[in-house]
Parts: sequence; structure tokens; C-alpha cells
Amino acid sequence: MTMNRATIDVRTEVRKLASSKPVHAAAGAGVLASAALRELPAKIARWRSDSSLAALPGRASEYMTTARTKAVQEYDKLATRGAALPGKDSKKS
Repeated sequence: MTMNRATIDVRTEVRKLASSKPVHAAAGAGVLASAALRELPAKIARWRSDSSLAALPGRASEYMTTARTKAVQEYDKLATRGAALPGKDSKKS
């Protein structure tokens, strides 16, 4: 009886964790990062052909400033995207 109760408690805690906004945001960030990594080889090739290597530090600094701004704006969108993932998996099962 105790083991069954512990199993139920663990399941409840996992459900609580899986329905939390930070977990959804992390899952959404993973999806977004995966998409960005697929595009990376083409971007690197384009950067090499478009400009010299001397311009890259300035571009990197500009990119980081933009990324910080976007991170603040995108948190809710990532959480929404991540929240949709568990629902899709449970419907397939």
C-alpha cells in the first residue's frame, strides 16, 4: 500500500512539474534551438562569403544585444510552444 501511494505521489509531482511554465519555456527553447542549429551551416557559409572576418566581432556584439532583447519578449511564446508538446505526445499514445 505504501509503495502504491508513493507511486501516486510521484505521478502527481511529475504532472505538476510538467505543467509548469518554466518547463514549457525550456521545451519551447529546445524546439527553437533545434531549428536554429539546422540553419547554422548555411548562415556560416553566407557570413564567410558576405564579409571579412574582421567584421565578425562587431556583428557578434550586435547579435548579443538583439538576443537579450528578444529573450525578454519571447519567454511567453516559448512556454506556449512547450505546453503544446506534452498534449501532442499523449494524444499519440
